[in-house]
Amino acid sequence: MGEEEKKYEQPTAPTPEPTPSGGAVSGGLKALFIILAILFPIVGIILGIIWMTKKTKEEKALGKLTLIIGIIMIVLGCVCWLAVFGLGIMRNLGDYSMLLPLISVA
Repeated sequence: MGEEEKKYEQPTAPTPEPTPSGGAVSGGLKALFIILAILFPIVGIILGIIWMTKKTKEEKALGKLTLIIGIIMIVLGCVCWLAVFGLGIMRNLGDYSMLLPLISVA
């Protein structure tokens, strides 16, 4: 009777192999890296360098994007700084004479 039971066993489906979760980069992680690279460019550069050494193409692409955004933000910050201080836009902030009418009224 043992052999008959083996004959009529239900065939089992092969178990799927687990997919590696390390290769997929979620949309939330991409958004986080981009926001960090915009607000803190040095963090973006560091994250970009670290993620460019990863194995998958998607991770390397995220690292490259983060690195580029970090570098662009630093360059943009330097250009803005030069525009403000180099062109003398800030020189009028030291002049408080415009506040005299407000002070004399009080």
